[in-house]
Amino acid sequence: MSTLPDALQARGWTVHTPHGPFTKNGWKIDFDTSNWMIVSSRVNPRVFDVPVPDEYHARWTANLIEHLCQEEDERVRLRAVIEAIHGMPGVGSEARSTASNALERCYHRWLVNVEVVEGHLGRLFCPICGQRAARPDEEPF
Repeated sequence: MSTLPDALQARGWTVHTPHGPFTKNGWKIDFDTSNWMIVSSRVNPRVFDVPVPDEYHARWTANLIEHLCQEEDERVRLRAVIEAIHGMPGVGSEARSTASNALERCYHRWLVNVEVVEGHLGRLFCPICGQRAARPDEEPF
């Protein structure tokens, strides 16, 4: 059995202190104020929240975190390709329409912008598509 810092270090992560942050390839793990860790990437400040593991689950959790980060990087890469196709001059109308439809679909991972007053546009933002909203139940802009 190993601790999470040991398991991450074995996978090539930089362990700055035993309590984080931990970094690798633009990915980062920070501890919040409870027994949870915030996993982030270059593009998404909150890929997912993961519970702090006990020694028995440390290697499994390190694997899960890498999987989440790799999937986030792949999503970002594919979205960039779709945006490039959508904006290409001379691309056919069918390809542009397909790209446009794909870009309109987003599962909105709403994050709070604490610098915007509650109830105002931009209080919530989606790091995936860039849309902003005042409340999670309203239509995004």
